[in-house]
Amino acid sequence: MATGMDPISRGRLHDPTVPAPQLFRYAPAPQYAHLIRHFWVPVWSFPAGVQSHQRVLQYPSTLLVIAPDYAIAKGPEPELSHKVLRGSSWAFGVLFQAAAGYRLHGAGLPALVGNEAPLIDALPELGEAVRSVRAEMAAAPSSSEVHRRCMAIVSEGLAPWCAPLDEEDSLINLITDHVEQTPTLTRVDKLAAAVGLDERSLQRLTRKRLGLSPKWLIQRRRLQEAGVRLAVGGCSVGQLATELGYADQAHFTRDFSRVTGLTPGEYVKLNAP
Repeated sequence: MATGMDPISRGRLHDPTVPAPQLFRYAPAPQYAHLIRHFWVPVWSFPAGVQSHQRVLQYPSTLLVIAPDYAIAKGPEPELSHKVLRGSSWAFGVLFQAAAGYRLHGAGLPALVGNEAPLIDALPELGEAVRSVRAEMAAAPSSSEVHRRCMAIVSEGLAPWCAPLDEEDSLINLITDHVEQTPTLTRVDKLAAAVGLDERSLQRLTRKRLGLSPKWLIQRRRLQEAGVRLAVGGCSVGQLATELGYADQAHFTRDFSRVTGLTPGEYVKLNAP
């Protein structure tokens, strides 16, 4: 699967003015790595009146999140994923590989794009796993040993969906991995050629298996890269637009602003030392 910076780190919009939760991240056991990308566990405790706005350019895959007061299945977010953290709490999350969405949700996957559903409705087989994770996390939410037990509980609950990949599963993982690993990729026809499909077949497959278009995959990867580069600094907005394959700076600015709510220049200023 894809290597390098993980999608949550790459996609998270950095804002040094807000507090961040303590964040733990773990790889799955090898027998689950074809469908589970990673587990993550944010834990936070903020003073009264303090809020942490978490904004993420999400990876094109489904999520599972268990918290003290909710448990959800969440589809890919076409726009900006936004969560406000308050008080003291925790969450236990699973980020899936691209192939997992259709396995878990079948024809119901498109309805989850940009949406979420109670886990008890989407995957009722995980009801006992939800109760067990809450019981484990309640006493020591920052304990790596507790996290290990929770990962084992959820992995066991997901085992019925974790048969080896078939040809279509492998292909959708290949497509998303290729987009993620190829920052110079800017055109759908080039993606289709790289994975051995014509453009129409590529469109049909990504719509069926992700609920998203190939064009969206490429744009999301470019905007994630832009977020990282702008936060770090060291290059002009115009230079970055060129390196990301945009026709001009205005086109890049429109894309970035539409999705994030900030112009590239505003995001640079936000992260300036």
